[in-house]
Amino acid sequence: MNYKKQYLASLPSLADGNFNQSIVYVDNHDGDGARGWIINKELDNRVAVRLRKSIQLGINVPIYYGGPVEVNQCYVLHTIDIMIAQSTQINDNLAVTRDKNFITMLNENKFPQHYRIIIGCASWAPGQIESEMLGSRTGGRSMWTSFPYSKEFMWDHTPSNQWNAGIEASANAKVTNYLNF
Repeated sequence: MNYKKQYLASLPSLADGNFNQSIVYVDNHDGDGARGWIINKELDNRVAVRLRKSIQLGINVPIYYGGPVEVNQCYVLHTIDIMIAQSTQINDNLAVTRDKNFITMLNENKFPQHYRIIIGCASWAPGQIESEMLGSRTGGRSMWTSFPYSKEFMWDHTPSNQWNAGIEASANAKVTNYLNF
């Protein structure tokens, strides 16, 4: 199965501290592996204060932990109502921008309808995400469950309740798929 444009919700069997109770939006999944961002892990305020200074962000907004890869990179996941030349639209209503000009726009009070500033990303080697889904390297214990992207899930749930809502959404998606076989 291809998990591009899907959410992954970590299952309790996933003991890795980076992904415990995480929701990941998967931006890309192909023969080279997969990449996405954890969307529900707000960084501690003390860390966020230092990062805001580092990226020259003058507004007091949450900063999120996107995953253990490229932790020196800042991404802005945002709605497509505001885009710059360096923005990449990654689905019908979501874009990612990794450019200082977008931070400058935020400092100038030019905001997209919704956005999250994320440090780092998550990535998987070829076949790794499939293995983690099937549990083939973990004694048959799956590490993740998946469900389709929706903008409502992305923006209408507070990050603190997104994991519980994601587990429920995944269960509902599985039941719907089963009933529609």
